[in-house]
Amino acid sequence: MSRSGPHGRETALAELADLLSRTRGGTGGAVEIRGGAGLGKTTLLAAAAELAPDFRVLHVRGAAAEKTLPGAGLHQLATALDTPCDVSDTSPEQLFPLYLALTRALAAAARENPVLCCVDDFPLLDSVSRRGITFCARRMADHAVLLLLAGDPAEHGEFPVVPLLPLSGEASRRLLADLVPDGVPRDLADELVALASGNPLALTELAAALTPAQLAGTAPAPTALPPESRLRARFRRRYEALSPAARQFVRLVVAGERVDGDTVVRAARETGADLCALDEATASGLVREVDDVLEPAGALVRSSLYAELSLADRHATHALLAKVLDDGRHRLPALVQRAAIAPRPDDALADELDEAAATARKTKDYASSATAYHHAADLTAGPHRQALRLLAAARDAWLSGQSRCSRTLLRRLPPLTGDHTVRGLAALLAGEIELRDGTPADGHRSLLEAADELGTSDPALAITALMRAAEATCAAGDYAAFFTTAERVRALARPEEPLPRLMSDHFAGLAAALRGRFDEAREPLLRVVAAAEHLAGCAPKVWAVLAALVLGDDERAQRLATQAVSAAADDGVLAPWALEFLAHTALRLDRYAAATRAAVDGLRLAQVRGQHNCAINHLATLALVAALQGDRATAELRLAHAADIAAARGLARPVVLASWALACLDLAEDRAADAVDRLRDVVVGGTDPFVRVLATPQFVEAAVRSGDHASAVKALEVFESWARSTGGPAHLALSQRCRALLATGEEADERYREALRLHRRADRPFELAKTELFYGERLRRDRKPRDARKYLRGAWQTFQRYEAAYWADRARAELRAAGEAVEHPAPPELDLTPQQAQISKLVAEGATNREIAAQLFLSPRTVEHHLRNIFAKLGIRSRVELTTFFR
Repeated sequence: MSRSGPHGRETALAELADLLSRTRGGTGGAVEIRGGAGLGKTTLLAAAAELAPDFRVLHVRGAAAEKTLPGAGLHQLATALDTPCDVSDTSPEQLFPLYLALTRALAAAARENPVLCCVDDFPLLDSVSRRGITFCARRMADHAVLLLLAGDPAEHGEFPVVPLLPLSGEASRRLLADLVPDGVPRDLADELVALASGNPLALTELAAALTPAQLAGTAPAPTALPPESRLRARFRRRYEALSPAARQFVRLVVAGERVDGDTVVRAARETGADLCALDEATASGLVREVDDVLEPAGALVRSSLYAELSLADRHATHALLAKVLDDGRHRLPALVQRAAIAPRPDDALADELDEAAATARKTKDYASSATAYHHAADLTAGPHRQALRLLAAARDAWLSGQSRCSRTLLRRLPPLTGDHTVRGLAALLAGEIELRDGTPADGHRSLLEAADELGTSDPALAITALMRAAEATCAAGDYAAFFTTAERVRALARPEEPLPRLMSDHFAGLAAALRGRFDEAREPLLRVVAAAEHLAGCAPKVWAVLAALVLGDDERAQRLATQAVSAAADDGVLAPWALEFLAHTALRLDRYAAATRAAVDGLRLAQVRGQHNCAINHLATLALVAALQGDRATAELRLAHAADIAAARGLARPVVLASWALACLDLAEDRAADAVDRLRDVVVGGTDPFVRVLATPQFVEAAVRSGDHASAVKALEVFESWARSTGGPAHLALSQRCRALLATGEEADERYREALRLHRRADRPFELAKTELFYGERLRRDRKPRDARKYLRGAWQTFQRYEAAYWADRARAELRAAGEAVEHPAPPELDLTPQQAQISKLVAEGATNREIAAQLFLSPRTVEHHLRNIFAKLGIRSRVELTTFFR
């Protein structure tokens, strides 16, 4: 049995099903199921038992009350086996015969039926029983016996591990929907999911304790598990079992959330606490130490223990932290601790927090400034000033990647002020959050509201809100709303101002392009591209990228995208968005490695920034890159990560890209009819006009191969209209290739030759190679093998360079059929591709294939493929040699 990586429940079940299958074949052993309290270990054991109806299932469970009773767990096992083993004598000299008897009993039971032994709460078994069960487990390799040992993640055993991770946000929402069938308001659901921190039991307990007022939105969301919670009781018992000094350290960490070691030492001196008790506190699992910083062992532990503290303990702990932090070096943390126990209102303290927030902002420490503004707002007497501070806190929380916190703060703002500018700014921020990390359709409504509020006081900002609103319509696939928004921009735009004029031209050009009026779109889009060269900031550059792509000027689009990413360094919120366009422009230029690099960077940055919609867009782009290279395993892995959240939030672009990617894979596997079915909705009836045009060459190829020439011709007309409007050789080359696929005889030859000429002018190596392959296949079928080999050889070499295994294999097969001996791959170049270099670096750092696959969103099989190529290029034979090579 191989050691596995971290698992969600579905993946864990799949692996357990595989282990059960192997056990049926006579290969047994043991697996440890590890996870924190409430993560579903018991549920997973029950599910495993359901997967084994043909097994004899034995149950053993540890209990704290029996942990001091030697042999209590073995008595459960012996009873379940109906064996006469005497477990009453656990003296050292009797242990070996006892363990051996139980081993033989398990082996004998397995001769009749496979055996599944589920041991829950394994760490709570007595030591004699733990040793006995592991003794048996070590001897089951040749018997049809599988032991599942469930315990806490801190336990370290000797068997392969299936760790249970917390639920993802989307999985938590699905569970919550099952728990409350009548539905939970989205804001409340967000709070519950965040509080539960992916713990299924916590979410179950929170859902059961919801009041009608909370479900109606008239009462605040819970801030801790209910008092009767089993999980909360478990944390409380651990806390109460500690010595007084250790409990004090836990209180410090719970109240301070993140407390550095120096502060802890000074607090210990202040109270006379023994620092040795700190080890006891960390050993309890309630707090942990990371790089000399102490923090609670998760948000759930923190909220539960803080709720358990008495008012006196809270006050004393905050006062102690405020005192020891008031040393001139920790001004903001000291102010936050004072604010936690200050009477309301306290405008003087609020002003101090304002100053500290402004200082934090200067260093872009937005998490700290958001915290300071939040506390300042809570201490403020005047409602309008409180609204301003809440708005500042919400903006900085968003800048620090805390979208949920930002939403919570914004919900408090509307009743506090009627000022149109403040309300407009709040709606603009709320809309941007929905656009990047929520439901774009909701974001569109908020952004239109922002434009209404700001229209008089700040028309330029109102137009910015409308630009975001238009982006939201595209993200939601609602192009009718895009046209309406475009009309509003034109009504507000002031032609004498550069940025509003650019926005007006942008809308005019895109609206014309979306209606298929490419010639009408050309002039305004050219003005957008020209104007963006002289305007600072990320957004104008991105809008110009889109204009350049519609114009077919892909090289200029990439230059502008690079400038947009550089400009986004000053506004980290826009960086994941800018990287989407950088990846897309690289993809248009056949620079797959660069597209992958930009999308991976964008994905990671989007995850850090809490912009999960952007993350999904990057995953969809990565899936498309893999599909274009014929790598089904990697493409499907990436699409699986993107599918649920895209559907739940109504994100149109990832769904369309998924259809395109899967159609490319169908084409690669000679399922042309399936590809036509997938692409018909994208190309013929699709709502995304940009993908519709770009996916047309694959649709034409699929339609021709499946015999549906009429559909191919109809789709090609729109593509050719766009290609002619751009005048770009890359797009005209694809148009010629499509016509060649539809043609016969001399016309087909002429079309192919013209396509090849245009491809070379455009410098699109991958598309050139595909055209060479298609032409070579045609020539070979026309019994011109000598002419065919010239094109097939070039295609094969290019596909190898791109690591497009499917396409390389197809070209090699055609070459062999044309009479050229190519049994072995061509000698690889010494230089590694960017992806190979990245994989090599991770191997050198000690990462396993599975870990590399997870980090780069590749399939493990693809990682293995890359490693074989790396070994061949570098002339090495092992990971050890590779590690040495990269040191």
